[in-house]
Amino acid sequence: MAETAITTVLAKVSELVAWEAAVLLEVGDDVRLLRDKLEWLHTFIRDADRRRRLRDDEFVAVWVRQTRDVAFEAEDALDDFLHRAGRRGRAARNRAAPGCAAGWWPGCAGEVALRHDLYGRIRQIKKRLDEISANRAAYNIEHTPAPAWATSCSSATTLAAWDDLEEYTVGLGKYSDMLKEQLLDDAVAARAVVSISGESSIGKTTLARKVYQSPEVRNHFEIRTWTVLPHKCRAADVLRDIHKQMTSQLRRAPSRQVAAEDGKACGGPGKDISNQLHKSMAGRRYLVVVDGSIAVTDWNSLRASLPDEGNGSRVLLITDSAGLEAVGHAGGHAYEPVELTRLSPENTYEVFRRRVFGRGDCPGRYKSRYYQDVFRITRGLPLSIVILAGVLRSKELPAEWDEVMAQLAPAREQQHKGGSSSSSRRIMSLAFDDLPHHLKSCFLYLAAMRESTPVDAQRLVRLWVAEGFVRPRRGSTMEEVGQGYLKELISRCVVQLVDKDEFGAVQTVVVHDRLHAFAQDEAQEASFVESHDGTDVLAPATVRRLAVVSSTTDRYVQLSNALPKLRSIICDLVEGRSNSNNRCIRCSDLGFLHASKFLRVIDIQGLELKKLPNEIGSMIHISNRHDY
Repeated sequence: MAETAITTVLAKVSELVAWEAAVLLEVGDDVRLLRDKLEWLHTFIRDADRRRRLRDDEFVAVWVRQTRDVAFEAEDALDDFLHRAGRRGRAARNRAAPGCAAGWWPGCAGEVALRHDLYGRIRQIKKRLDEISANRAAYNIEHTPAPAWATSCSSATTLAAWDDLEEYTVGLGKYSDMLKEQLLDDAVAARAVVSISGESSIGKTTLARKVYQSPEVRNHFEIRTWTVLPHKCRAADVLRDIHKQMTSQLRRAPSRQVAAEDGKACGGPGKDISNQLHKSMAGRRYLVVVDGSIAVTDWNSLRASLPDEGNGSRVLLITDSAGLEAVGHAGGHAYEPVELTRLSPENTYEVFRRRVFGRGDCPGRYKSRYYQDVFRITRGLPLSIVILAGVLRSKELPAEWDEVMAQLAPAREQQHKGGSSSSSRRIMSLAFDDLPHHLKSCFLYLAAMRESTPVDAQRLVRLWVAEGFVRPRRGSTMEEVGQGYLKELISRCVVQLVDKDEFGAVQTVVVHDRLHAFAQDEAQEASFVESHDGTDVLAPATVRRLAVVSSTTDRYVQLSNALPKLRSIICDLVEGRSNSNNRCIRCSDLGFLHASKFLRVIDIQGLELKKLPNEIGSMIHISNRHDY
């Protein structure tokens, strides 16, 4: 997505233009001309990005990619200038030479060469932009103004109702009753397996979480744990996560037994953690929820680690039809799976209505007009319904609604051909295109987080601030503005609220796995962020943001190549615990950062460090924006 690249460069150019004329001299005019060109290009590129997603147009795709590359080149030139100027300025301040400025400017020596180099690079960038514009005309790449619905956004109205979006289970009432009956069934005292199945985005997790948080279930089980199974997760990590949640709950109700167990390590080899979990769970009625497809061997390992003492404990598996194979190998008692189907037209519209209007209702004269449209577009798939509702809740009836529905008309044809996945992706694309410029970068940043894993809102907002995504607003702190951004993403239904505090601040959010996959695809296409799990190969010369993600605790992070264009490194790793048998579950000295002179953000979560590279002291940008 070239739009985010241009937005970033425009912010830096504007900052540069705002400096005193004496600093830039003749370079100032060229910087201003570059800013003007980029501003005009920005209005074109947004439409091109949208068209690239809607249809396979190679000319548009090439134009977008070349424009993005030039924007990156401009960012490199400006950051290199700022880096060199900052280092010279620091040296000048240290020397405190008479007659030299004490500010950031490099002082007397070298400023002419520095300006001349920037002058030459900007001229080359402007020349490339002219060539790209000429090619656009030569290949007849037309600019189509964005539709009215994509340029209007009632953020104030949207934010005013952001927290009325609780997870409604319209149409799932009978499934909820079945699930509770199986979980609370006193007639089956043995540990039993309960399962929910259905296609992706059908509402399995929504249903399970609603039941999981119900007072009846909370009061029935002493221990409740919820584990999401991400890609490449291992059995030992599942057991470790269950044990961690269990000990956390027991600490809130301390006893002698709990205190004794609390001092024991839980990060050892698979067999040790299995034995420890079995011992810790003994004598307690528990509910263990496993969300995701699990292999039979991992399922057997989980079964062997959980005691069966005839006290009505339950294991709830949330999976697709293929994952039910594990239940067949469960042994003991297993209930008939609760299999979800798509919503009826009536329930589809009810979910849509509640998402758009909350406790209100759609004006009567419009209800019949959109009743069938919503079902034909979404085909009763809950995720598609709420995302479409997130777009339309900030639009004006009826004109903008009609335009949005018209944009999704091709999706109906795909539905009749059985392409529900394609239709769902078109709705995601439309919701993404509808985001304001600043929210697109914020949403894509979620691609750097682990899939299906709750994200700490405070950490996320601070990262946005450090990256420069959050714009200052008079009378508000940057964190408060960032919270507003997050609430708007929640209101638009592209981010799901998990928890908030008593003052209304968001504490935890999560992104649906399909939306996460969409964000990763867009981020990869735009070279916005590269995700690395220790097994894939990176292209060091092009990486600008690096996300190091892993779902296991026994994997080392190995990155040895220099990353000269790196601006940010974000680690989102499963945290392990050291013990006598495994002194360093994960370690790295971050030596690969030695060439990353543009580095601005280091966020290390779950990484045990031996040392920091000496070169980090010369990374002047990181002194302003970072989060440890």
